[in-house]
Amino acid sequence: MDNQPGRANRPILTFSILSGLFALSMFYRGSIAVIAPNLVADLGLTAEALGILGGAYFYCFALLQIPMGPILDRIGPRLVVTVCALIGALGAFLFAAGHSFTIVFCGRILIGMGMASMLMGPLKVYALRFPPDQFAFLMGLTISVGTAGSIFATSPLAYLTSIVGWRVSTAFAGLITGVLGVLAFLIIGAPGRSRKSNPKDGMAASYEEIKVRQSIRLILGSASFWQMGATTFFRYGTFVAIQGLWLGVYLIDIMAYSPVEAGAVLIFLSTGYALGNPVSGRLSDKSRFSRKTWALVGMGLYCVTLIPLTGIIPIRHFGWFALIAFFIGFSNACGNLLYAHAKELFPAGISGTVMTWLNFFTISGGAVFTAGMGKIIGLFPHTGHTYPPAAYHATFIVCCLAALLSVVCYAFTKREKGR
Repeated sequence: MDNQPGRANRPILTFSILSGLFALSMFYRGSIAVIAPNLVADLGLTAEALGILGGAYFYCFALLQIPMGPILDRIGPRLVVTVCALIGALGAFLFAAGHSFTIVFCGRILIGMGMASMLMGPLKVYALRFPPDQFAFLMGLTISVGTAGSIFATSPLAYLTSIVGWRVSTAFAGLITGVLGVLAFLIIGAPGRSRKSNPKDGMAASYEEIKVRQSIRLILGSASFWQMGATTFFRYGTFVAIQGLWLGVYLIDIMAYSPVEAGAVLIFLSTGYALGNPVSGRLSDKSRFSRKTWALVGMGLYCVTLIPLTGIIPIRHFGWFALIAFFIGFSNACGNLLYAHAKELFPAGISGTVMTWLNFFTISGGAVFTAGMGKIIGLFPHTGHTYPPAAYHATFIVCCLAALLSVVCYAFTKREKGR
């Protein structure tokens, strides 16, 4: 143990800076919805242009997961996180200064590029510089901190925008991003020899240099990787579609909730997700049971929590929906243990590639299910913009079945070694 104060505090500073960058990533992800009326008023954007602007972040973010893994493994997280943070800051400044669709679109693209490493970069740092029995807890805690970014991108951002405007708000976020990026470069430290192998690492105990082609064959040739990819595609895809859009619409259109009441239910969902990540991470780190066991239990519970939304059980009271939403978030958070599980199935030298490629399936699931649920609802007879309850119940049934399919896919993966 190093007794020097600076060294002793470095793990705390490292976590704080990296989790702060991930919180900014989540902030940028959701901020476009809040400032949309301002963009329409100032730039004269159509609904189509606004949709393109909103989607630019996600598609750029998802596509960059493919090269981001090998880059993290070869160059290291210190330089990658710093450069990406500065690119994201540049994008925020460009977005804030834009007076045309083209300029703000380019800014949004740069933001998506910059934020593409803000979860996988920290996870690579944790894999390299922290004990393996702390990885899942640190990952869960980082994701929980990221929830604060999502929350700030709602009412607080709307309030700030009403005072200083959307341009100053975005530029201020860019400034914080750039500062944290520089701090990340200073605090992470220069690359060095990795920690000694640990039995809990399983295959991850080896830090030998692995060529890119060899790592690609190793990952894509693993049945467990594809099973995990399918698992996280269905698990997170259904969750983000419910959280980000369709549960709120269902509560307002079918249950006649006010937007404030629907938002309150969604806060319970976010709270459950924020708590579920560090709790499940700590349990999987310290328990004698495997990460796979905890993830299966959590995802099984997630399937059960979706059943009341299918209309089989008649529910209208706010308290019941709040309780259900909390456990939807809490149980789904256990699925993030897949990243820790995947890391321990492969050599540590390619842990960044494994986790970022797995994240590609995660982000893609969100895009597909959010749009797909809308397509299903649109198939039902409707008057204007009003759809029958059966339309929503059908989509929630699809989500329930997809979540069940994710459990089945995951059940056949290999258990991590050392457990």
